[in-house]
Amino acid sequence: MECPDCGSSQVSQEMGPGWAPSTQLVDALTGVEEGDHVVFTHQCWTCGWSEDRHVAVTAIETDAGDPEIVERQHRLGELVDELQQIDDETLENVLRDVRRRRQSTDDATAETDGAE
Repeated sequence: MECPDCGSSQVSQEMGPGWAPSTQLVDALTGVEEGDHVVFTHQCWTCGWSEDRHVAVTAIETDAGDPEIVERQHRLGELVDELQQIDDETLENVLRDVRRRRQSTDDATAETDGAE
């Protein structure tokens, strides 16, 4: 951001009140609750210009997402956790078994389709 008074690029952006000066805008916005008040301050370190913008949160809408997708992500997370605990040799054996079973299922489906 450039300073509207002097054109300098030495403009800081800070949060307040109750937020650490290094808080990022996205962190401040995702951390607020309904009824909270946040101040965004811009200050030029070259000429001393400053501006405060006050934001009052009147409503927050949230969406929990598709329950099926949430459940699938949960299962994938559990699977990844489990796989991280398995040694490489065991993992290779499991992968070989899964591929063998998939191939035998595909072969059986192809034979059934060809019999019609």
